[in-house]
Amino acid sequence: MKVLFICQLNSVRSPMAEGLLRKRMGDIIQVQSCGLSPIEPNDFMVTIMREVGIDMSEHQPLSLADVAEEKFDRIIAFTAGAKAAAEGFLEDDQPEIELWAVPNPGEGSLDVRALLNNYRAIRSNIDARLAREFGEKP
Repeated sequence: MKVLFICQLNSVRSPMAEGLLRKRMGDIIQVQSCGLSPIEPNDFMVTIMREVGIDMSEHQPLSLADVAEEKFDRIIAFTAGAKAAAEGFLEDDQPEIELWAVPNPGEGSLDVRALLNNYRAIRSNIDARLAREFGEKP
C-alpha cells in the first residue's frame, strides 16, 4: 500500500502524519507527504516528533508536482484547500482524496509553551486517526 498526505506547506501536518505512519507500520506501507507551497520543516514539529522517538529533521519538503507521476492507494489531505488543489492536479486514476480536517497548530497564542501544546495536540489527533484507519503493524 502507498499513502500520500497533503497539506499547505509540507512543514507540519503532513510530515507529522508521514513520520507517525512510518513508525506505526514500518516497511509494510510506503508513505510520502507533500504540500501546495512546500517550505522547510517547522522547528516545533521537529521538536514534538522527537518526543515520540521520530526524527523529522531531515524531512525534504515536496510539492504536488514532485509526486504527480506516482500512483497512490490512499491520498489524505489535511485542509479543504489542499484537497481541492490535489483534485485539480493529480491524475484521474488516483483514489478519491480523503479530507481529515486538522487545524493549523501555529494559530492562536504566541507563547512558546502554548504553541508546543498545540503541536502536541495535533500530533495526538493525527496519530489517533492513523491508529483507527491503519491499525498497528502486524
